[in-house]
Amino acid sequence: MVSRDVLHELVDSLPEAEIAAAERFLTTISKEPMGPEFAASIRRGLGQADASDTVVCHDYSEMVEKLLD
Repeated sequence: MVSRDVLHELVDSLPEAEIAAAERFLTTISKEPMGPEFAASIRRGLGQADASDTVVCHDYSEMVEKLLD
């Protein structure tokens, strides 16, 4: 289980260039209700990241489209 401490460590380890994207993402998920499809897409994305299987997205809409496929 991920704790707030782990999330803080992850944020602290982000490259400076990724801080704005992380802020937008965290702001979005904190404001929108997370339904089962979106939660499942986040879990898939985390699994892909853990497996070094990355997906390149140019904006939020493209990310949602790719992750919900």
